[in-house]
Amino acid sequence: MFVRRISVRAMTIFALLAAGLAVAARPSLAQKADAELKGITVVGVEVEDVSAQAAACGLSRDAIQSALTKALTDGGLKVTRNSDTDVYLYANVNTVSPTAGLCVSRYDVSLNTNTSAKLPYQEQQALVQVVLIHEGGMASGGASGHGDGVVKALKQYVDQFTLRIRRANQ
Repeated sequence: MFVRRISVRAMTIFALLAAGLAVAARPSLAQKADAELKGITVVGVEVEDVSAQAAACGLSRDAIQSALTKALTDGGLKVTRNSDTDVYLYANVNTVSPTAGLCVSRYDVSLNTNTSAKLPYQEQQALVQVVLIHEGGMASGGASGHGDGVVKALKQYVDQFTLRIRRANQ
């Protein structure tokens, strides 16, 4: 009986040590809010082309890109154009006009990066896109002022993104 108790204790100690080693072998994860944003100082900007309907509703790719670039730089970030960057802002606006003079737009903006990761169903690491932050919304109304409203909403989202990045880097 005495030998059995020692062996159960030994097995328990071994199990605890093995569990501790397994935890220690895993990389530690950042626990602070928005930890994934820490260290971001340079951002690329990619805005999708707008459709003819979006243009008729007062939207233009250049206006969106200019507003978002300004929001990023005003937020203290360096913006690169036409170059590969580790982190990039992606904006997309889809607009329809169900009736003459009415504009309906769905818009999204996200802060993205790419990394390699081992997926549970593959043997080797793969390049994956990571969405760090995403926001989106809808707007509808007359063609007059519609484009300005959508650009304003996108800019507000990017202002929130830059605020979160600044806080993460304090």
